[in-house]
Amino acid sequence: MTSDKDDVKVTEEEAVAGTPTDPADDPSLMDAEADASAESGDGPEAGDGEGAADGAPVISDEALEEAGKVLAGAGGGDAGTPGDGDSTASEDDDGEDDEEGDEEGEGAQMSLLDHLGELRVRLTRAFIAIGVGMVACYSFAEQMFDILMKPMVDVFQAQAAKNPLLTPEFYQDFGVVLKKVLVDNGFQHSEQMQVFMDALQKSLMLVAREGHFQYTYPAEAFFAHIKISIVAGLFLVSPYVFAQIWGFIAPGLYAHERKWMVPMALFSGAFFTGGALFGYFQVFPYAFDFFAGFSNEGIQFVPKLNEYLSFCLKLLFAFGLVFELPLFIFFLARLGMVSSAGLRKKRKYAILCAFVLSAVLTPPDPFTQCLMAGPLIVLYEVGIWVAFFFGKKEKRHLKKQAEAEAKAQADLDKAAAGDGEEKE
Repeated sequence: MTSDKDDVKVTEEEAVAGTPTDPADDPSLMDAEADASAESGDGPEAGDGEGAADGAPVISDEALEEAGKVLAGAGGGDAGTPGDGDSTASEDDDGEDDEEGDEEGEGAQMSLLDHLGELRVRLTRAFIAIGVGMVACYSFAEQMFDILMKPMVDVFQAQAAKNPLLTPEFYQDFGVVLKKVLVDNGFQHSEQMQVFMDALQKSLMLVAREGHFQYTYPAEAFFAHIKISIVAGLFLVSPYVFAQIWGFIAPGLYAHERKWMVPMALFSGAFFTGGALFGYFQVFPYAFDFFAGFSNEGIQFVPKLNEYLSFCLKLLFAFGLVFELPLFIFFLARLGMVSSAGLRKKRKYAILCAFVLSAVLTPPDPFTQCLMAGPLIVLYEVGIWVAFFFGKKEKRHLKKQAEAEAKAQADLDKAAAGDGEEKE
């Protein structure tokens, strides 16, 4: 059942449909008529030099396809990458420009929870490796304990030799008197008295020079061995631990940057261990001799085991981390974040930061602070040369890259000009 309004509406629609439409009033009809005339051959020909609307030349599909092939062969649309015919033009020292156009780094595609999960996995692996290293080193805990105590014991013995409790003249006079008394009382072995006195002098001097440590907590010595085993295990597996650290950073890097991860992990472990060895052999003897030099007749220096061990381990870790500075500068230089010229300009600030960092990492005394600040400044100078040879923003690398880009652009222009001549 329809109403009167519906009848009126249908009548109006039929009237509109039956009314002819002028093409000038509807642009879409003009386009349709132009297409129809082109298909029937009635429209203007391409050879007349007139376009369909504004006189622009018509490019055929074959020409577009050929131009696309030329651009693809010239570098896939990357203006800084040359074509296949000249693959060596844009090669940097390490192929840094390869795949930069289509690689965004995996880190950009990871969410915060993904990063936290990756960090948890890396830390778990590192702690498991340290535990394995501790178990492997616990069998040698006694020998490592003696090695770690040796610098302080040597200082004790050196100070005892400088200030002996009993002089050699005392042993000489005592031997003469003792020999006379024994001979008067019928002693029959007076010819061996000198051997006895020499042995007595040597034994008493060893007792006087013997340095010792004290501990007040019953389990303190046991936990000292455990602590030494953990630290030794960390140094033993340090390349693997640093591999986990660099592995956590790797997803945010390009493919040509990730290839440095394995060498960086190995060198990080070597520099970390080398810094600890430098602190043990070069810094410990001078530092302990300086600290023990304040003892006198009224002050006796008897170090506590736990405090001495914490002091030694803190210095070992501090020097190990400080020696990572050249590798850190190398990493930043490869990313193009620093350059040798910039590092030279900031040398005075680096010296100030070296003393501030040394004050934080070492005990609060100027002597130990200088012992760490000096090597840190030297390592900064080494880092400047590392950035000079391997930096991405050095002048020679930038010049070579600019030349490669100019040559690639020239090849593209030449290819485009040749394509235009063929079309004409």
